[in-house]
Amino acid sequence: MTEISPTPSTPQHRGTALRLHRQLARIWGSDPRFRGWLTTSNNNDIGGLFLIVATTFFVIGGVLAMLIRAQLATPNSAFLQPEAYNQIFTMHGTVMMFLFAIPFFEAMSVLLLPGMLGTRDMAFPRLGAYGLWVYIFGGSAVIIAMLMGLAPDGGWFMYPPLSSAAFSPGVGADVWLLGITSIEVSAIATAVEVIVTVLRYRAAGMSLSRMPIFAWYILIVSVMILTAFPPMILGSLLLEVERALDWPFFQVENGGDPLLWQHLFWLFGHPEVYIIFLPAAGMIATILPVMARTT
Repeated sequence: MTEISPTPSTPQHRGTALRLHRQLARIWGSDPRFRGWLTTSNNNDIGGLFLIVATTFFVIGGVLAMLIRAQLATPNSAFLQPEAYNQIFTMHGTVMMFLFAIPFFEAMSVLLLPGMLGTRDMAFPRLGAYGLWVYIFGGSAVIIAMLMGLAPDGGWFMYPPLSSAAFSPGVGADVWLLGITSIEVSAIATAVEVIVTVLRYRAAGMSLSRMPIFAWYILIVSVMILTAFPPMILGSLLLEVERALDWPFFQVENGGDPLLWQHLFWLFGHPEVYIIFLPAAGMIATILPVMARTT
């Protein structure tokens, strides 16, 4: 048999290989310095940062829940003033629904999907980084406003007319609306990234029927996000325009209809239940069979 000799390793070949390796490391690698966390587009870094930030918001939501329970522990409690209680109640629901539940499962998707699908990274790494920082910006704005005593007090569902400028004066509701809109834009960016990754970036030979069950769950949830979040963004923008410019969308006295907000909100709110539930079910359906085989 004819023996195939390896390609000779010349200094020129070694130099070319080293140059290509450095270019690849510059694109896919992560900078260990602090600047690297700010500029990274690696899915492991993005997913890790998503988890850290979402867990931080979860802790904040838990503290708010304890404050609510301390107020309700005794009749006629004076632990919190009515205005402060309404703000904390509103912010607890906001944090748990918008700042923790969905971003946490988005973080798990960004972190786990490439390994499950046999690909190097997500489809649009920079889109993932954009979604992360928009999420951090929106969530931080809402929390900072709360710490400054500017949180809204109309409930996390922000029903008009309670959320109108007449009944919720000040900038608290405006900061909430703009911050929540940013978080929803972040969720849509991550959903686009997940859908394209699942449909186009699977390993060779991995058909849709051979995908891990978690990938299927996340794919369905991402499609639901793309259909459920735009109505909420539209509602938030219309309510903000009404508050800022006194345009008639939801106020009856101006010719608007508060039911319009409820329609837009629950076009988001009902799918939201499954957007939160399905990733958790997918994780359990992925983990339990593996644990059953190893016992």
